[in-house]
Amino acid sequence: MLLDVPTAIWLGIATISSLLITFSLGIAMFYYQKNVFKYHRFFAFLTVALGSVHLVFGVLLWFFGLVI
Repeated sequence: MLLDVPTAIWLGIATISSLLITFSLGIAMFYYQKNVFKYHRFFAFLTVALGSVHLVFGVLLWFFGLVI
């Protein structure tokens, strides 16, 4: 816990931030023809990884009451 906030919440914030960055890079590629596919792909994988870890921590917090 950081600042008395469960880790699942922090991971959710990081996941949403990564998702928004991925979305923004996709828009930059499609509409503005920017060559940012490398970064878009990195943030897409990061979003999936953070989302998976967030899922595990969220289940532990919601169903089992384990605050990590």
